[in-house]
Amino acid sequence: MSYLFQYLPPFAADYSGVASALHDLGGLVVIHDASGCTGSFTGYDEPRWFSGKSSVYCSGLREFDAIVGNDERLLDNIRNAAQAKDFNFVALIGSPVPMLVGFDFDGFARMAEADLGIPVFGFPTTGFARYEQGLSAAFFALADRFVEEPRGEADGANILGASPLDNFDAGAVASIAAFLERNGLPVVSVWGQGDEWRSIPKAAGAKLNVVVAASALPFARYMESRWNIPWVAGLPLGDETESALENRIRRRPETPRARVRRDEKSATIFLVGEQFRMNAFREELLSRHPRLEVTVGSFFAWDAAYAEVGDCPLPNEDEAIRCLREGDFDLVVGDPLLRELIPDSSEARFVEEAHYGLSARLYRDHVLSLRFGSALTAFLDGIAERALFARASRKEPVPA
Repeated sequence: MSYLFQYLPPFAADYSGVASALHDLGGLVVIHDASGCTGSFTGYDEPRWFSGKSSVYCSGLREFDAIVGNDERLLDNIRNAAQAKDFNFVALIGSPVPMLVGFDFDGFARMAEADLGIPVFGFPTTGFARYEQGLSAAFFALADRFVEEPRGEADGANILGASPLDNFDAGAVASIAAFLERNGLPVVSVWGQGDEWRSIPKAAGAKLNVVVAASALPFARYMESRWNIPWVAGLPLGDETESALENRIRRRPETPRARVRRDEKSATIFLVGEQFRMNAFREELLSRHPRLEVTVGSFFAWDAAYAEVGDCPLPNEDEAIRCLREGDFDLVVGDPLLRELIPDSSEARFVEEAHYGLSARLYRDHVLSLRFGSALTAFLDGIAERALFARASRKEPVPA
């Protein structure tokens, strides 16, 4: 029962992760369902749907077709849709019903490719896994099929994991690209959003991969093992995180952050969201307010190598409630829906920082752009001020 959610809605699913990763690449994306999963992706999960251009179709799966396995009807529908334009590929993405009836995605993809004459992918997503697994599956499939072996001297960098489902918008990607340019690394390709199709085959020619979200770590390790491309991880949000990532890029030793003894802390903050994003918030916060104590938690992709003592991977609501209760935080920062998980006995204040992978479009106006600037600085300073005020409002004395 630990995976029964009572307060939070279903998170963005694996099929949304695949469709989002393929959104800008000029393919025909077909979600194999009756329409509900397609509607979840286009109407809620994908922030670019109403402003960008992408060909996402519902297969129109019906009960009779699911029972008798009417693959020819599905192929006819895809064939008719593929005549609309010159697509780079076709991707057939799974949902719960095809999973339950044992639909053969690989076999259908081979049959459809022979019929259509263009590359066809089959993704056996189920709707029961989370979006980061779908992102990873799409990255691996694209790399295996389209990335060319490198020619000549390696140059530039790939940005891995910049997905809108983790709150990366076009401005954030541009900001990261500008940071890399300043460090002599022109961007070769972006994996997650906003790249042109012709950039994907060139990815193996980069001399460095920059991982900006935990969901892309498996793909970075894969590219290192296959093409010997080293990688660094981090998100350049401000002076502190930019300096840290620059040190990693240039292989310079990093200076460990000075620790403040627990009895000298001034306030406790719990940041809940994508792990790398929250880590970057923490670094920037502590560079400006070093006596804060900041803990990071996430329901999504998690790597223990990038966690600090006390950080909380959150596999379910029960674990989140436990962390909130035992942490006794002064301030919680996260998606507005997480407010419901704070125990009634807690004195914690709450700051909204929406996460598309959790609440989709419900709180899109509460998503903070990752571009470094006055808005981000004001947001972080506001977090610190509210945490300090919450601590001062408690009965226990504020440390001198």
